[in-house]
Amino acid sequence: MSTYESIIFICREVLVYQIPPLRSSKGYCASEWDVDRPIWRGRLRVLEIASDATASRIRCELHLEDNKTGELFASAPYLVTGKGVEQVTDSSRFFVVRVVDGDRHAYLGMGFMERSEALDFNIALQDFKRHANPNVDIIPTDGHHTKETVKDYSLKEGQTITISLGKGTRGRRSSNQNSENSASDSGAPLPFLPPPPSAQQIKEQLRTGAHATEEDDFGDFVS
Repeated sequence: MSTYESIIFICREVLVYQIPPLRSSKGYCASEWDVDRPIWRGRLRVLEIASDATASRIRCELHLEDNKTGELFASAPYLVTGKGVEQVTDSSRFFVVRVVDGDRHAYLGMGFMERSEALDFNIALQDFKRHANPNVDIIPTDGHHTKETVKDYSLKEGQTITISLGKGTRGRRSSNQNSENSASDSGAPLPFLPPPPSAQQIKEQLRTGAHATEEDDFGDFVS
């Protein structure tokens, strides 16, 4: 039976560490490693391997290889369930991989030089899980399994929407309109100021006032 391989991720340099046994059920901590003294460094290739031409059976493997010669240092199978690779609890750049050699296996630490490389590595593993089994639930990198609930906001049969408008401005406008409407509905004529007197009328008023004053002044001296 033929097999087909495709590279889904590659990193030119990763660091591999000898790590102490797991001490807590919470997970591994990179702070407990001697990160300044890796036991090996080289290239990481993540392969997606199909067991037949129809690719109905696929698996994923991590290959740690020498950068110059391509010699295989160790391989670690990665399962759809996520078994085989575990991120540490105190860093986004370090992982624990389960390397296999025949019937034997061991847990080694693996670190990336850049956080972006570690992120791309995580994305490649998640993409493999979706490809290998579309029905599998994906667990985010923070370790918390969450499912997004899609809410239906559409109106059901018989439901309506009621919109309440503000009353402040509308009330002031209504009061002004009511006062204008009440004045127009009463039928009473609006008062008008008389027109200003003409120049001729003003002259006549001045003459009449002056004549009356002369009569009053002379009346005081009548014996």
